[in-house]
Amino acid sequence: MTSARCYSTTDFFAAGFQDHGIGLILGVDSNTGAGGANVWTHALLCRLFAASDSPPSPFQTLPNEAGMSVAIRRSLRVGPRAGTEVEDLGVTPDIFYRMTRDDLLNENVDLIEAAAEILATMPVYVLAAKVASNAGGQLTLDLETRNLDRLDVFVDGRPHYSQEIAEGKSRISFAARFDAGSTLDLQCYRKGQLAAARRLTL
Repeated sequence: MTSARCYSTTDFFAAGFQDHGIGLILGVDSNTGAGGANVWTHALLCRLFAASDSPPSPFQTLPNEAGMSVAIRRSLRVGPRAGTEVEDLGVTPDIFYRMTRDDLLNENVDLIEAAAEILATMPVYVLAAKVASNAGGQLTLDLETRNLDRLDVFVDGRPHYSQEIAEGKSRISFAARFDAGSTLDLQCYRKGQLAAARRLTL
């Protein structure tokens, strides 16, 4: 859920959430606060030029001790909106919500209900996993999955094993020799899209 008061870091979080298709954004305003850059003041720029060996500073003292700031290192979106700036534009919600009187007087009760209704229409994914055994060159995993159809296994960041999986509880084994402390990343897919992931330490 976003509003025009979501600014800077919350701009980045909402943009990443939307760009990577993690979920839907429910917004009470047409876009977020649109702060996607570093803010540098005129005074800071003057100090930076004065402390460097570059040509004379192009900045002059402003009259009446006035100050100003500018946006430096503006951030860009990725995915379907690649190249779009966060600064000045913000993040447009996928679903617009108009606040109600009850929201204002009763801690966003209608807004929370609207978000719950959206969540209720979305698929639920389950990926529970634990190491059953790791001996004799075989690693055995106990899995419980829901709405997932493929498992990929990575060991210390390197691809190691992949297979189709059925819904429910299952036990899988594959040849492996891992050291204590190795990380096991499980990535599960639904119709070719990454839907759930877990990391285990051996």
